[in-house]
Amino acid sequence: MDKIIPEIDKKKEYRPKNTPSKVEEPMVAYSSQVMPLAFLSVISSRNLPSTKLPGKALTALQNETSLTPQEIADILGVSKSKYYDLIKMTDLGQKNIDALADFATLWNKGIEAFDGDKQLLREWLLSRNENLGGIQPIKLLSSRIGRRELENAFLRIEHSLYG
Repeated sequence: MDKIIPEIDKKKEYRPKNTPSKVEEPMVAYSSQVMPLAFLSVISSRNLPSTKLPGKALTALQNETSLTPQEIADILGVSKSKYYDLIKMTDLGQKNIDALADFATLWNKGIEAFDGDKQLLREWLLSRNENLGGIQPIKLLSSRIGRRELENAFLRIEHSLYG
């Protein structure tokens, strides 16, 4: 007995009903070996609300940048003790991730301005700078306005307008 097989329309694409066409998943740093600067550099305003970053990323960031816990706490606008509390958290929260993403972008611009020399960038950040009102550039990292000033300073350094 022959079975009758219906003709399949080969021009139609098969997709089960109620199946999304693309994956919608929040950005999450899954690994304990997080490289925060790379992860933070790809965060946009569109995916920030769904982005998750564990507190352990702060210690990885500290290792990556050679910044002290107090310096990173200042970037986040928190006390040093709050910084240590954040390290224990499973998610740093949108406000902290936003500040860190802004910092990561700025850090990468600084690395470019100093031709890839992280140690020279760190020394510059810790030295008083007359072109920035006689303060240490690292002190400007704690506010958005300060970070914009640093961004402009890095552009001037890249274009050899001042050192």
